[in-house]
Order: sequence, then structure tokens, then C-alpha cells
Amino acid sequence: MGLHTILCDYLPDNPGQNFSDEYINASTTDKEHILEIAKEKQIDYVLAYASDPAALTAAYVSEELGLPGNSYQSVKTLSEKHLFRELLRDIGLNCPKVKSITGDEIDNISELEMEYPLVVKPVDSSGSKGVKLIRAITEFKEAASYALSFSRKNRIIIEEYIAAKGAQLHGDGFVVDDELIFSCLGDHHYDATINPFVPYSTTWPANISEDILDRINRDLNFLIKRSGFKTGAINIEVRVTNEDEIFIMEIGPRSGGNFTPQVIEYATGFNMVEAALRAAIGEKIEIGKLFRKFSSYYVLHSGKNGTLKKIAIDPKIYSYIKEKHQYTEVGEEVTSFQGANAAIGILLMVFPTKEEMEDVMCDIEQHIKIEVE
Repeated sequence: MGLHTILCDYLPDNPGQNFSDEYINASTTDKEHILEIAKEKQIDYVLAYASDPAALTAAYVSEELGLPGNSYQSVKTLSEKHLFRELLRDIGLNCPKVKSITGDEIDNISELEMEYPLVVKPVDSSGSKGVKLIRAITEFKEAASYALSFSRKNRIIIEEYIAAKGAQLHGDGFVVDDELIFSCLGDHHYDATINPFVPYSTTWPANISEDILDRINRDLNFLIKRSGFKTGAINIEVRVTNEDEIFIMEIGPRSGGNFTPQVIEYATGFNMVEAALRAAIGEKIEIGKLFRKFSSYYVLHSGKNGTLKKIAIDPKIYSYIKEKHQYTEVGEEVTSFQGANAAIGILLMVFPTKEEMEDVMCDIEQHIKIEVE
């Protein structure tokens, strides 16, 4: 596209620096430092990808320098779970009963006065890190301490668990001038034997009716308009109850992790990464003619800590694999899959039929084996 790219990231060995024109070792959570760099480099646009903290910094820098982008407050509202719940409640959309407290208040809690089970999680983390389900007040302090360990703001929320009819829905969407012009939702899948809140896969498209999908998109569009978020990619999580009530669990003001935009491009033909760049530089976004294919990602993961010995993939599924991204090599340490940061790697897959996708993904442990010692 002819853009000169400057990458900011705190990891000295990050792979992006091999593709960017310039690389500066700086944390994207340090918004004042990133602002200084932006001024020094006289940048024209700033974008974040698949990271809530980085999205906040991008919005802050854009607002401070008068650059194209979303307002800091809109991104903050979508990024921080207690603010997002307040927005849902204020505009009349379904919202679980919720309580938000700081770490200093934990010892003062003797009862939560909500119906168990409850979910305890940090307000400002992503990748399912720090999330616990509790069934009694006796489990609260341990879960709260765990959630706080992942919170930079020293704040957590406790909310009533929303049981879903079928899978939790997950995917990405794209917003232009506060209109949801594209969305693609799939079914989340979890390994309850390791952690029931950390998804190891999403399969597209979602197994829901067109009527429910239309209702979800109407609610999403209404929420986006009221949030103040104007343009860019969003990551979506939705639950539909047995009574067909729709609960928008989260909207992240950025692309989804686990290569979600890339899998959705395989599923539909719409390239959200390119769209985000074109939107940033003021070009018109063309959706084009979409197609419908059956696609998924699968997170290579371990149920225990140890040293990676082998990744064995059944040759029968080779034809479905479009991309393999491996983060941990044989002989390196792995940890139990308690958050997205424990991923060993990712497979992106495309299937000719829904039946083939379901056959493989419902029995995926027989096709992919991770050996740890």
C-alpha cells in the first residue's frame, strides 16, 4: 500500500520488526512514551491490532495529535469491562447483574448478594486471563486475588454467569462512520478439562438461525452507535440463552486474537486488516462480493506444564490446514492452557463442507496430539 511503517513493541525479538520499515523498543501500554515517539516521528496514523491496552494507547495518541481514529473514551468504555457493563445497562440492552470492586475492597466483602454461580475477572485483561467461576462466597477471595494478578487497574468485576443455548458466539466485525458494515460470527469451543473459559477454537459460520443473527447485528449496531466508537475492527462475544435472549458479553475495540481476521477472510473473502489500514488513511471501504466457506482456527495447547516433546498431526487433516503458526519449539517450556498467552501455536483450517468441519473439530484430540514431558 506504500505506507512507511514504524513498529512499537516491548519484546526485543518480536517478529513484526522483520517486516516494518522501523522498529522502536517501546511498550504499547506506555501511552506517554508512544506519544513522544509519534511526535518525534511526525506520524500520520496510529493503529493497534488484537490488543485492548494497545488500542487504548492508539486512541490516546490519535486524540492528542488530532489524527484520524476513535476517541479515547469510546475505546476505554469498550476495553474496560465495568464501563462496558455500565453502557449496556444505561442503553437498555441485556446485562448480567454485576459488581465492580478494587483490590482494596476484597477483604470487606462478606457476601455478594447475587445468584451463584458467579464469574470473577479483571476489568482490563484479555485472552481469558484471570477468569474464574465460583459457586460460593468461600471461593471468592482466591478467585479475586487471581483476577487482580492480571489487572493493571487493580479492579475486578463479579457477575452472574449467563448460560448459553449452544456455543458462545465469537467473531469480528467492521465499523465505518459508527455503522456496523460487516460481521462474521462463529462458535467458540472450550476444553472444560483444562479451563472452561479459555477457547481453543472457533468454527465459522455460527450454528444459529438467520433471525437470531439479525437480532444480534441490530443490537451490535445500536451499541456501537451509543458507545461513540466510529471506525475500525471490533472483536465480538455474544451469548444466546434458552429463552433466545441476547447478551453481548464483550466488544473489543480491535481485531480478535488467534488469527481471527485471517480465518474470517478464508470464510468470507473480506480482509479486515487491509480494511483497517484503508480506513485509517481515509479511503473508502469496499466490502465486495462475499462467499461462505467453513473455516476454523485451532490453538495448539497443553493441559499441563512441562517441556514440549512432540506435536503430532494426523496426515488425514493435512488438506484442511491452510496455515500453521508455531510459537514454542520442541525442547522449550510450555504451560497449562489457562489463558491465550499459553498457546503453543495456531492452525488455520478450511473445510469443503460443514459436516467435514464438524467431524474433524468434534474429535480434534484424536487428530492432534501434544506430547509434554
